[in-house]
Amino acid sequence: MTTKSMSRFILAFIALMLGGCVSYSVTEQEMTNYLQDSVMLEQEVGVQNVMYAQVAVDDLAVQIGRADAERVSVLANTNAQVQVFNVPNMRLDLDIEFSAIPEYDKESGEIYLKSLRLERFEEKDKQLSPEVAKLLKPAVSMIGFALSQSPVYKLDSNKVQESLIKSSEPNLVIKDNKLVIELFD
Repeated sequence: MTTKSMSRFILAFIALMLGGCVSYSVTEQEMTNYLQDSVMLEQEVGVQNVMYAQVAVDDLAVQIGRADAERVSVLANTNAQVQVFNVPNMRLDLDIEFSAIPEYDKESGEIYLKSLRLERFEEKDKQLSPEVAKLLKPAVSMIGFALSQSPVYKLDSNKVQESLIKSSEPNLVIKDNKLVIELFD
């Protein structure tokens, strides 16, 4: 056995001895809290005083495996400020929803959202003209890009169970509306 294989075996054995610790679950609320605390979601597009939009996420909620068994949904209530030529600034209340496939980075112990899709883009007051929607879509897409580039959860190396999971090579699955990081298939 190589040293690397032996250390994985020892870690797995220790994990089993510590009360059957063979998986770690991340709930929707834990992921929501992590996103709200760790990821800045604000984007700007256009040229001020010509055509300009600023979109900021105010409230996030994560749903795991609800709309699609293999995907995580991120629901965001956003405020947009839109400036089009000489028209007074518009403030819009938008609801957006992204869905993505969760992916676990074994090196860093972080979970990322990949294969992101914009599922819903609505303005609550229904005053969104097609021109303004075209201006806002790039800003909304950049928020989606930011979501896919930043971890949506990270295991804490200071907690024994999370550290043991992180140091092995676990698999990530969705079960019972939770992300489950499993040591074994």
